Amino acid sequence: METYNEEPQMEAYIEAPQMNYATYNFENTALELARAQWPNYADQHYLKGCKWSPDGTCLLTVVRGGGMNVFELPSDLYSCDSVMQSRQIGALTPAVSVPETGLIYDYSWYPGMNSGNAATCCWLSSGHEGPIHLWDAFTGDLRCSYRGYNAVDELESAMSVTFSADGQNIFCGYKKNVKIFATGRPGREYVEYPTTHQASCIVASQAQPGVVAIGTVKNTIELVSQSDGTFRHLCKLQGQKGGITTMVFSLDGSRLYSGSRKDKELICWDLRVPGRPMFVLPRECSSNQRISIDLSMDNKWLVSGGTDGKVQVWNVSEQSYPSVHMQMSLHNDSCNGVSLHPYRPVLATASGQHHAIDPLHHSRTMPVYENALCMWWVGVQQEDPDLFTTIIKAATHSSA
Repeated sequence: METYNEEPQMEAYIEAPQMNYATYNFENTALELARAQWPNYADQHYLKGCKWSPDGTCLLTVVRGGGMNVFELPSDLYSCDSVMQSRQIGALTPAVSVPETGLIYDYSWYPGMNSGNAATCCWLSSGHEGPIHLWDAFTGDLRCSYRGYNAVDELESAMSVTFSADGQNIFCGYKKNVKIFATGRPGREYVEYPTTHQASCIVASQAQPGVVAIGTVKNTIELVSQSDGTFRHLCKLQGQKGGITTMVFSLDGSRLYSGSRKDKELICWDLRVPGRPMFVLPRECSSNQRISIDLSMDNKWLVSGGTDGKVQVWNVSEQSYPSVHMQMSLHNDSCNGVSLHPYRPVLATASGQHHAIDPLHHSRTMPVYENALCMWWVGVQQEDPDLFTTIIKAATHSSA
């Protein structure tokens, strides 16, 4: 019998503090707030997405060869209504680092994460040739592990992982099935749901507990309903050109947005009338890399990265076919990660990709690639007062 670290009880879903949704302003270009940079030549330290915590206090990212890192939201951004355009770009320093050198496939925050309750502050990760780990977001320590095995009792790696909406279960995508673990029971006890192809992406609906979308490497999406260890097939969606790499449910559960590898189209599925796309949106995705999407909490703004380094924004609340509301060139390399802050008008982006390296070093200069985690202000901006006005105000104040 394996021994695991003591895992805090998470019997009830603990909600984040009640806050108003962020008011985004995508009329102006994004203002860079803070940045963290990693080198990339021999070690290929490119980033693999980024995700805000459910309570919005911190940002999680994975760096190939650089482990997992948690960064805190700068304190001045918790309550400000606007930001000066002259605000200096801050340097992001990890609050917590987990030096996992192995390849990380996927990761997910606990949905009830609340910094006021240490037991809820954790995230999952799945990696190459290893079990699924639950990490402590305060210390970076390993809390416990969940192990899936194949038909010949060999430890199997999960390609995708996510929590159920209430945080009570963990859904893990494997080659021939989806395994479901009870969050409070680490080890190798699980139930299985068979799949035709490898489950490359899994998301759970917040509006309809138990409803899960399973994306596969063969461009299909299956919606299933899970409760009490039993599964019911709801429908199958097919329309993407490649293996599914990113999906997001709308907060009301009526829509599902999906994207796939080497596919320059995002598809919006109307789940009230499943079977055909509601509309299709264009983006640049010319590689097998996972290029993520995100949806604002008010279901209005959909954002996507791109292999061209651009972030595209659509107003998907419009009744007509949505066109690109804004396109921002934020990175010099592939923008693989985008994440909208749940309560503040802050956009997080992650950049980088694998580059073929000349082993003989024929080039005299080493190429410099952008592997950066950035925070951008997408709210109201204040113009800087001109120097003349500042001098007049200072003189008036001194004479008085």
